[in-house]
Amino acid sequence: MSEPLRASDLARTTTSSLHLQALLTPERMQGPGFAFAMLPALRRLYPDREALASAMTRHLAYFATHPVLAGFALGAAVRLEERRAAGEPIPDEEIDARKRSLASPLAALGDPLFWLTLRPLAGLVGVLAILLFEPPVANEVDLRVLACPLLTLLTYNAVALPFRIAGVARGYADADRPGALVRSLRLSEWRVALERAGAVAFGALIALTMTLLDIGSGGWGDHSGARAAALAPLVLGGVVGLVGLSRWPGRCVETALAALAAAAVLAAIL
Repeated sequence: MSEPLRASDLARTTTSSLHLQALLTPERMQGPGFAFAMLPALRRLYPDREALASAMTRHLAYFATHPVLAGFALGAAVRLEERRAAGEPIPDEEIDARKRSLASPLAALGDPLFWLTLRPLAGLVGVLAILLFEPPVANEVDLRVLACPLLTLLTYNAVALPFRIAGVARGYADADRPGALVRSLRLSEWRVALERAGAVAFGALIALTMTLLDIGSGGWGDHSGARAAALAPLVLGGVVGLVGLSRWPGRCVETALAALAAAAVLAAIL
């Protein structure tokens, strides 16, 4: 009989899961990272080196899901390994099937939530920071350079980190109810809420941009050449963004960077 798992083992599994993508391979995808994250729990369950090696081999197989939500599959796998180490007749196939039953829906719901909704929203928040902060006076540090990436990271991780931290414990507790576990995360509801927040942020960006360009004021036509030069980079950036997203809809951040680079080049020329 193996020694039962401790809360500290689940905590170490959680911290190890943060490195899941560091061991990504084309052949097994997140399999090596999954096995690495399992190691703290497996060491407790299998003190014998041969049994530990066998358990690690089980989890080195192909595995792929959204990295932010991988902890839920990890927790379920830890729970099955604990029951197996305690003497229950749980075959390798059942453990693998349980992992896959969570991996597919978590990837299907997590990819549009985090990659296509949250990531662009976080980028918008960072860009808004540039427009909201006052530009520096001469010989002062431009703090906007720090505020933009910092707010982008904080916005993304404010949503993603709670899922990463709670994943292993939740997956362990609901290992026998994978369907109920996925439903309880309410990922579709999160996506709707973040889509609305993104629409508000995008509207705020347009409003602030128009305010800075002074569009609609009585003096707009007095300096039409300068106004057109100021507006041209935005138009070019928008065209690049539309073309890029039509060809690569999942590359929001990369397309935004390309649009920004195109706008910057035109602004430098004009």
